[in-house]
Amino acid sequence: MANRHRGEIEAEIGGARRRLVLTLGALAELEAAFAADDLVALADRFSGGRMKAADVVRIIAAGLRGAGAHI
Repeated sequence: MANRHRGEIEAEIGGARRRLVLTLGALAELEAAFAADDLVALADRFSGGRMKAADVVRIIAAGLRGAGAHI
């Protein structure tokens, strides 16, 4: 079960329930992947409302790794 106080969420991916966590490491990974200077720039990019499928895959992968998945 996801712990909301730790920033965890659950998602169904490929028919299986998965836990995702955007840890500091996961956020740093996303900053690098999206060439964002800081977390504010990263948030601005995501709030723009236009995301590619590849962007979503990167976010999900970072969240899975943040939760301890080996992908």
